[in-house]
Amino acid sequence: MAFNTKSKLYNIPWNYILTWVLLFFSGNPITRLGNQYLPILISIVVFIFFYRKFKKDFYLLIGSIIAALCFLFFSQQIVLAFVSWPGAINYIMVFFLGAVLVYLIGKDFPLILFDIVSYICVISLVGYLVINIAGFRPRAFVWSSERFTYIFYTYVKQHAARNCGMFWEPGAFAGIITLTVALNIHEYSRIWNRHKFKIIAIFLALLTTQSTTGYLVLFLIGLYYLIFFVESFVLKYSLIAFMFFVGIIVYQSTDFLKDKIESQSETGMALDKGEFSAGRFGAFIFDLHYIKKHPIVGNGLHESTRYADHPQLIQLMKFGYELAHGNGLSNYTASMGVPFMITYLCLVYFAVYNYNKKVAFIVIAVVILSLFSEQWLRYPLFTGLIFLRKKSI
Repeated sequence: MAFNTKSKLYNIPWNYILTWVLLFFSGNPITRLGNQYLPILISIVVFIFFYRKFKKDFYLLIGSIIAALCFLFFSQQIVLAFVSWPGAINYIMVFFLGAVLVYLIGKDFPLILFDIVSYICVISLVGYLVINIAGFRPRAFVWSSERFTYIFYTYVKQHAARNCGMFWEPGAFAGIITLTVALNIHEYSRIWNRHKFKIIAIFLALLTTQSTTGYLVLFLIGLYYLIFFVESFVLKYSLIAFMFFVGIIVYQSTDFLKDKIESQSETGMALDKGEFSAGRFGAFIFDLHYIKKHPIVGNGLHESTRYADHPQLIQLMKFGYELAHGNGLSNYTASMGVPFMITYLCLVYFAVYNYNKKVAFIVIAVVILSLFSEQWLRYPLFTGLIFLRKKSI
C-alpha cells in the first residue's frame, strides 16, 4: 500500500499536492476570500502543466460532460429565457477542475486522500482543543463577523462546541471524512495494521463534528463493512448486534441526533405550501415545487430563475442574505433537472465500480446521503469522483 507515490517530474510528490489543492477548493473558506475565478485559473494551469498525462479516455469523458452541460444550459436559455453565462461557465469549470485533479492522481487517490485527511484531522483536533475549548484565538482571516479561518482550521462561533476542520462547517468536515472512509473501506484491515493512529484521529475528529449526517453515515459504513468484509459468522453478527445497541443509546441520548432529526422532519411536514425552510427535510419539500415545475432542464443556477415563484427570497438574496439551503440533493435536482442528477450518480457509481466493485455501493450511498445535507455538487471533490480510475500518472 503506497502512501508516498511520486511523479517522475522533478521528483515532486504531485499526487499529494494535487489532492491538497482538491480539498482546499472543496470547502476551505480561505478560497472564498480570493478571486472567484481562481479555480478556473488553477484548473487551466494544472492542465497545461500536465497535458502530456491526459489520455483519450479523459478527453472523451470530459468532452461529453462539457457538451452535455452546455446543451443543458442552452436548453435552460430557451425554456427559462435567462441563464447567467458567467455562472454557467464557472460551474462547468468546477467539473473540469475535479476531473483534471482526480484523473491525474489516479488509482492512488483514495489512499492519498485518506493520508491527507488524517493529517487534517490531527490538526483539527489540536485546533478544536486550543481554539474552541481553551478559547485561545489568535488573529485569523475573517470570513464573516462570526467565522474565522486559520487556513488549516476554521472557527465558527455558532458551532463553538463542534469541530469544523478546515472546512466551512462541521457537517462539511464530516462529509469529507465519511467519503474518505467509504472510498477506503476495502483496505481497512491493512490500514489498521499500519496506521492505527491515523484511523483513531479520523474517528475522533468525526466524533467532535457532532454531525447528524456524519454519525448516521458512519453507522451505515460500519454496518456495510461488517456484512461484506468480516468473514466470521459469529463475530459479524455479534458486532452488528452491538452496533445497533450502541447506535440506539447514542441516538436517544444526543440532542443533535434524536431531537434534530425529529424537529427537522416535523418542521418540514408542517410547512405551508411554498414556505421555505433551510432544514434538510423542509428544503426538500420546498424544492419539490421546482422539481415538478421543470423536471427535465431544471430551473437554473441563478436565483432569478431558481426561485422565480418566490420573489421574496430573491429580494432577500439581493440584500446579501444567505438562504443556507440545507439539501444539496434536492437543490441541484431543482436547479439542473432530474436527468442531470441521475446521470451524475450513475457516472460516479460506474467510476467507483470500475475502480473496485465492492466499494461502489457504499460510496454512492454516502454520496447521496452527503448531498442530502450539503451542497457538495458545487465542489470539485464530488464532481471529480466521476474520474476515479485504476491507473496513475
